[in-house]
Amino acid sequence: MIRKISLPLLLISPLLLTSKLTWAETMEEPTEKIEVTGSHIKRIDTEGVSPVTTITRKELEKTGYNSIGDVLRDSNVNSFGSMREASGSNAAGNAEVNLRGLGSSNTLVLLNGQRLPSDAVTGAVDLNMIPMAAVERVEILKDGASAIYGSDALGGVVNIITRRDFTGNEVNVSQMVPQMKGGAKGEASIVNGVNGEKFNIVNVLQVRNNARVYSKDRDWTSHNISNTGSPGSYRNGSTPWKADPNCPPSKLVTTPSGTFCTFNTSDFSTELPELKQIGALSEANYELNSTTKLHARLSGTYRVVKWSYAPAPGTFTIPGANTGNLNPSGGPLPGTTPGADLDVRYRLTDLGTRDSEVNTYGYNALVGSTHQLSSTWELDLSAAHNIVDTSDKGVNGYALQSILDADIAGGRFNPFGLPGSKGSLDNARYVPEEHTRSQLSAVEVKASGEIGKIGERPIGLAVGTSAVYQKYKDSFDSESVSGNVFGNAGSSGGGQRNSQAFYTEFSIPVTEKLELQAAGRYDHYSDFGSTFNPKGAFLLHATKDLLFRGSVGTGFKAPLMQELYAATSDGNPTFIDAVACKSEQAAGGATPSCLPAQYSVTSSGNSGLKQQTSLSYNLGTVYQINPALSFGTDFFITKTKNVVGIDYADLTKAERDGVNVGQYGIIVNRTAGYIDSIVAPLQNLASQEVSGLDFSVGYQIGNLRLSTDHSQMLYFREEGFPGSGMKDRLGENGRPSWRNATTANYVLNPRNSVALTALTISGHEKAVKEQGNLSHYTALDLQYVYATKSSGAFTLGIRNLLNTTPPLDDSNPTKPLDVTLYDQLGRQFMAAYKVKF
Repeated sequence: MIRKISLPLLLISPLLLTSKLTWAETMEEPTEKIEVTGSHIKRIDTEGVSPVTTITRKELEKTGYNSIGDVLRDSNVNSFGSMREASGSNAAGNAEVNLRGLGSSNTLVLLNGQRLPSDAVTGAVDLNMIPMAAVERVEILKDGASAIYGSDALGGVVNIITRRDFTGNEVNVSQMVPQMKGGAKGEASIVNGVNGEKFNIVNVLQVRNNARVYSKDRDWTSHNISNTGSPGSYRNGSTPWKADPNCPPSKLVTTPSGTFCTFNTSDFSTELPELKQIGALSEANYELNSTTKLHARLSGTYRVVKWSYAPAPGTFTIPGANTGNLNPSGGPLPGTTPGADLDVRYRLTDLGTRDSEVNTYGYNALVGSTHQLSSTWELDLSAAHNIVDTSDKGVNGYALQSILDADIAGGRFNPFGLPGSKGSLDNARYVPEEHTRSQLSAVEVKASGEIGKIGERPIGLAVGTSAVYQKYKDSFDSESVSGNVFGNAGSSGGGQRNSQAFYTEFSIPVTEKLELQAAGRYDHYSDFGSTFNPKGAFLLHATKDLLFRGSVGTGFKAPLMQELYAATSDGNPTFIDAVACKSEQAAGGATPSCLPAQYSVTSSGNSGLKQQTSLSYNLGTVYQINPALSFGTDFFITKTKNVVGIDYADLTKAERDGVNVGQYGIIVNRTAGYIDSIVAPLQNLASQEVSGLDFSVGYQIGNLRLSTDHSQMLYFREEGFPGSGMKDRLGENGRPSWRNATTANYVLNPRNSVALTALTISGHEKAVKEQGNLSHYTALDLQYVYATKSSGAFTLGIRNLLNTTPPLDDSNPTKPLDVTLYDQLGRQFMAAYKVKF
């Protein structure tokens, strides 16, 4: 396990407890109170009791990305990476964020402080549904916040703030082209803003287009060899497999099970899907009178994603009566027994590649009003309605199993025939479909203001209530549900819930330098019950340049409706069977069970799931040493219990150590000590303890600005199954112990600037840890900006300047690159143009 913390960091960490720094700039002090992420009480000072990192509009544009998901994936607090667009499912076009490695569904994503619906498949918010051109800034709250926002805020909160105060027109166009083949990304947007005497409205339209990347066009995915090919292989009963006589010699491979004709699936599969998306957003505000303001937002996104997999593989049986003339040269196949049934392993290239088209529609509507009740009290009312609809069609490469079996068994299709003489499978073709829908409707009433003073310092209070209705549905066509689709399967599920919440928050200025926050929230869910979560925090201005803050609070996560109501489904997760491994080690000789392998697992939803609970601590400081130098750190601990999920490797470890896993409703079927299958409904069985440090340093030397943001995990302890024991998994495969972003930005003159950024991810173990470690990885990004007097601004950049290949895991040939952590596009050239008029 890799875990290194530098001695200097350990020595200074007690002094540097801070969030990402905001550079001191000469600016007029704001006088209007605003709501800061992490509090319902509006304030003039944007530095609150909780650590918040802000990504500004200018910083978003500098990344060269065309989606919020890409930007947040590079964030240091996205500790273990997160889901990005990838071929293979209904969620192929989705992107998520995973703060602190606690899970994407444990990161609350808000749009202007309002909840968004989670994806019906993944259970997390799809960031790609928010047009990046509409975003003014992103605020990342790096602290638990259930006392403020309710469920899902265990790992933190991402609050996406849209553009509201904009006048005129703005046009942006950008294009990114990788040096390697495939993966180009383009974006165009227009923003229009109108300000009247009593109203303002902002309209945004964005179009983006991502090109697909084929597996064959990346060295690390270009050779994925399968023993099920076309031509195929055959055998009678349990005799060794024999390759089709027409198999080219270069594709033959011999194993203990026999001889096979191989197939390179990479020649036909896509790693990154093709994506086309259009998104629009309108935000309007109207001053009805001196005490009442109205606001409304309407947004919509349409996305189409296309991806391909290699033709479907399978095993068929041809009745003995029909095997006498399978050889294209006449008679039976070589080495077969006349009249005996024949098993065939074959890949249906005759149906073509498995092509999927995923269409997603997202809608968001909000209306609200703000009423000035007095000089110090304000009432906010809002109602929101959100829908995400997705349709996934397998437009090619799929067939009905029953017709396919009948055509092969009846001799209407001969998998051993020569090209053009095999017969047709057109009557077996089928288009499977999956439809998902997520809906979230909410109303909220909130009042905030002052209830008194301590000296001249106002005591702030916020009280509010909300009601939320959520519904999800995931439905497959009847043939897929019955298992009659060759190359595809699915199970349907769905559910709905109501929840109500009541919350309050106090801001108490004990002295001119010390502020206390006390918050509490009561939530009631129709499907699992009630919960109350408090939080206490302090903010201490030790001097005008030095502040300290800290917090402690409980949190919760309501079980996902997918976890409560999902139908029974089958999967093949990869893990090490500790029981069989121990047995083989004791016997001596070969130990194949001590390596990761796939096993058959049947899982299902569980309506009896409980809430996941957490306890979090945070301590931090911000110190502006002088106008040129600032630094700080945040130290955090989060403990979670009743985590929904089962770590199957830990399950077998508990079984090995004598734990009766049956008491948890889990059945492990074994033959001679080896797993045949596992039946495991979802349970609240896991627990986690996470701790780490975030620190930032900034320094200005003339026109050169240097900054570094570093996130260091101290431990990530996890018990994946009761009785397996709490284990620190930091440094294991996919769990790097630290991430760093360092930037040097030089302003040549008011119109020219250049920036160099280094993004580093620490090393971690390979999938098979006995085979070593993956190295640290650093990607350099270079950018140049030229702003003309009146004709707009031009940006040129190179992402991954040195074309550094991410660390590849040779112990995991089916997944050598972890795409949740690393970008597979290599060096990319970027150009952008922005003009305002």
